[in-house]
Amino acid sequence: MAPESQEQTSIHGLRGLISKTAHKTAVLSSLVAALFGVPATLAHASEMSDINKLMRAGQYADALTKTDAVLAKHPRDAQLRFTKGLILAEQNRSAEAIAVFSKLTEDFPDLPEPYNNLAVLYAADGQYDKARAALDMAMRTNPTYATALENLGDVYAKLASQAYDKALQIDPGANVPQPKLTLLRSLNGNTTGGTVPRLASAASAQRDAKAKAEAAAAEQQERNRALAAEKLAQQAAADKAEAEKTAISKATSEKEKAAADKAAAEKAAADKAAADKAAAEKAAADRAAAERAKAEKARAEQLAAEQARAQKAAADKAAAEQKQKELQAQKDKEQADKLAREQAARAEKDKAAQAAAEKAQAEKLAAAEKAKAEKLAAAEKAKAEKLAAAEKAKAEKLAAAEKARADKARADKEKAKAEASAEQDKAVVLAALNGWAKAWSDKDVRSYLGHYASDFETPRGASRKEWAEERRARIEDKGRISVKVSNATVSINGNIATVRYRQIYNSDRLTVDSRKTLIFVKQGNRWLIKQERSGG
Repeated sequence: MAPESQEQTSIHGLRGLISKTAHKTAVLSSLVAALFGVPATLAHASEMSDINKLMRAGQYADALTKTDAVLAKHPRDAQLRFTKGLILAEQNRSAEAIAVFSKLTEDFPDLPEPYNNLAVLYAADGQYDKARAALDMAMRTNPTYATALENLGDVYAKLASQAYDKALQIDPGANVPQPKLTLLRSLNGNTTGGTVPRLASAASAQRDAKAKAEAAAAEQQERNRALAAEKLAQQAAADKAEAEKTAISKATSEKEKAAADKAAAEKAAADKAAADKAAAEKAAADRAAAERAKAEKARAEQLAAEQARAQKAAADKAAAEQKQKELQAQKDKEQADKLAREQAARAEKDKAAQAAAEKAQAEKLAAAEKAKAEKLAAAEKAKAEKLAAAEKAKAEKLAAAEKARADKARADKEKAKAEASAEQDKAVVLAALNGWAKAWSDKDVRSYLGHYASDFETPRGASRKEWAEERRARIEDKGRISVKVSNATVSINGNIATVRYRQIYNSDRLTVDSRKTLIFVKQGNRWLIKQERSGG
């Protein structure tokens, strides 16, 4: 099979995975954005969705152009760069795809997926040593990554097959199956925390896979040496037979014929000796293979014994923990009983103290009643004097109340005037809100940007010019836009107005129904937008 065909088999055989993972890629872009500090905006998710649609339709050139355009705005986006590498691989631009994945491993060395895909591309190009090195790096980032582990086993098998082919001096490309490595289609990161549920012990499995591949390669080398020795012996015998045949044909006398017969006998003896030697070497190779198989079996039994010991240790530990829990439960019960006894004793003591307190209270009440009677007489006298003073105070209070009513009337009048002004300002703010929404819907970018204050707080710290250019591009890029506002409430504090409302945004690409908050500031005679926030 030609190298180009092998590469197409390794890469394009996985084309079906793209349609299955396209939706997941759009969702994963927000996860990768959170991991690497890239803002996962709604527009960004829409752009990723457009790229995935183009890939599913097989329009890889358009998908690459779109990806490069978005990367120009988000050059550090790991998911976009990963997607670009997949597109290049689908276009058979392996060198460029390798460059993309290599740069990803430098910028994000903790991600296993770029290492895995590098290995797939190297293997498709026949560079199995590089493929093995890339998979080793993937396993360092996550020792239990199932796909990388399976690919590593295939690479080791291919390396062993190459050693066998080299020993026999045959064409490595003839009748030798290519490794079927798996190209990853999404960027998940080390989200498993180093654990793959379907692998009991991936690290042990990796060591076993390496050991078995090395043992298989050593066994093939032994067999190769035996076969090569047998082939050399057969060739030597054939050469000798040909020489003797020539000598016999040239013999013209009985003496020469006798010599030829003797030579034939010697040839037969040499052939037998060579065959015996080849059989002995083959038997030795078979015995070595049997001994290695026996050693492999012993090692497997040893691993099983170690696993059984580990399971027993885990069971013993669980039993010890259970016993400790039971002892702690008994201790807690004894502590609770002790606490209950102490509480009962305190209750008895509190009851006696309460009885003594009640007796003292009764005696105190009797003395208080006597003192109360004495005070009552004095109070009657003081009451009369107080009534006179109260009448005087009442007259003074009435005068003060009249003054207070007059002051309140003036304050109410001023408040009503302020409220009327506030209602007028609210109407102006609502008019500004509706004008802003209409300019947006009409795609009147100049009028739309004119509703923002000169000190508008742009998102992510962008400059006013960068933000305005980005808004212009987003608005003019849409074929149709409709922005409706409803349920708007306005609160004004001086020259600052807060507007909370429901916004229904609809375009030829997206529909969003959400709660929004706009902060307006009064500059001159206009109310302009200073802040935008999502939610109420």
